[in-house]
Amino acid sequence: MGEDPRAQEGLRSAWISLQALRYTNYRLLSAVSRKAEPGPESAVAKLAWSEANQQLTRLALDLLGPYVAYASSQSDWSALWRCEALRARGNSIEGGTSEILKNVVAERVLGLPKGR
Repeated sequence: MGEDPRAQEGLRSAWISLQALRYTNYRLLSAVSRKAEPGPESAVAKLAWSEANQQLTRLALDLLGPYVAYASSQSDWSALWRCEALRARGNSIEGGTSEILKNVVAERVLGLPKGR
């Protein structure tokens, strides 16, 4: 992996996404501390989380290679990452689908008109 440029790029990209998520969550916490309830910032944080989580688990599966399909034990790293990748897909649905949250962000954060 150390010499694989695709793996290095994937790791850099995942790290950047996770750092962006960190600062998005700092903004959310700051907003919540100033007012009683979270605003549309929570939709942005949820979207960023579900996308970063899917990116990270997809990268892990790519790095593990084809062996991941044959993992059988829950103590096997491949099996654990496969489970996490499936769970990451669920994150884009629970708490409001990503498509609905994108509409919330567009309308409430960016002030775009409602779609028909």
